[in-house]
Amino acid sequence: MDKNDMIVTTNLSKSYDDKTHVLKDLNIVIRKGEWVNIMGPSGSGKTTLLNILSCLDRPTNGSIIINGTEVTKLSQNEMAKFRRENIGLVFQQYHLIPYLTALENVMLAQHFHSMVDEEEAKKALELVGLGHRLEHIPAHLSGGEQQRVSIARALINQPSLILADEPTGNLDRTNGKIILDLFKKLHKNGHTIVIVTHDPEIGMMGDRLIKLMDGRTVDERESA
Repeated sequence: MDKNDMIVTTNLSKSYDDKTHVLKDLNIVIRKGEWVNIMGPSGSGKTTLLNILSCLDRPTNGSIIINGTEVTKLSQNEMAKFRRENIGLVFQQYHLIPYLTALENVMLAQHFHSMVDEEEAKKALELVGLGHRLEHIPAHLSGGEQQRVSIARALINQPSLILADEPTGNLDRTNGKIILDLFKKLHKNGHTIVIVTHDPEIGMMGDRLIKLMDGRTVDERESA
């Protein structure tokens, strides 16, 4: 493995029974600082791959090395610790606690990282343009603002790797552009970004596009 590799999967497979083979011998390399988009039709294995890269699930066979650590050899608790310390997750659903303010939602994430620093939480929200909305609960925020809170929450542990599943899927075009501009900013600052998307416009962004079909890589090319 090259020291500049962030993710290396070798013969990665995921099956749920003898007939359901979701991923089939995937060999993928993602470099540090790279922005890679993953596309494919429903059922192609995109979300399963992202869940495995997120250390939320395990492959049936094969190995994954993330930033020099072979995560497939870690215990469940070790995987959870590795995820907290190295990976920022952004989902289509915002997963905010409805009765907590934006600031409290980010600070709650800090609690799971065994740290509570209100100033750091404020800085994370300022980074995503919500320094003026710290005390608002999710019901008083737009969808785009809620997604920005979830991005601030993902950034609080200063991860080198950001994984996102359809991050603009619930947003209108204007708010979607705001979120994508944030990802551009994070990419420019050196974060490795992997986005699963159905949106061909997002697929053209970043550095590289990987297409999956029936659990296999069918196309891989640089983004335009």
